[in-house]
Amino acid sequence: MLEFFIAALVVAVAPGPDNLFVLAQSATHGAKAGFCLICGLCTGVVVHTCLLVAGVSALIAASPKAFFVMQCLGAAYLLYLAYKSFRVRVGTVKLNENGENLPLRKLYLRGVIMNLTNPKVILFLLSFIPPAVKMERPLNPTLQMVIFGAEFILATFIVFGSVALLAGTVKKFLLNSPKANRNLNWFSGAVFVLLAVALFLV
Repeated sequence: MLEFFIAALVVAVAPGPDNLFVLAQSATHGAKAGFCLICGLCTGVVVHTCLLVAGVSALIAASPKAFFVMQCLGAAYLLYLAYKSFRVRVGTVKLNENGENLPLRKLYLRGVIMNLTNPKVILFLLSFIPPAVKMERPLNPTLQMVIFGAEFILATFIVFGSVALLAGTVKKFLLNSPKANRNLNWFSGAVFVLLAVALFLV
């Protein structure tokens, strides 16, 4: 169990789309917003873990049509987020009393939807969790997968949380610079477009 947690930390630290997603959103909306986004991503992993245990993930991965539909939904949502980011104009970014320019609930839902519509998460969990299950352990395989899923979520939260804190410091220095906020939104938009393209490279 400890070895799996260390492996999960290494995987979370390795540069990838999710890290870039958290980095861009935290720098654009602040650290607190980044943590809400991370909670959404982790909620998505909880759902995917349940689907993995139930065997649904394997069915989706084995069905070209279902997999393609998920790719289209995920890419469409990411392109929609890119469109929203590109639309922001210099001087129009309005911050609330907490210094954020987007409701935290929306950021949480953004993380949930992005993870649930990402077929790469299904493939990753299928290749990462089941091989770690050992029949000789006293715990039954289902419980082992649940524990491994929880460990992966914890590792993800620790690493992504650190990224959000670091990126959030950038936002503090740019609160009074509408042009800088505009550049960050363009950066976020570019990240969303790249993530949408990456979905079709699976």
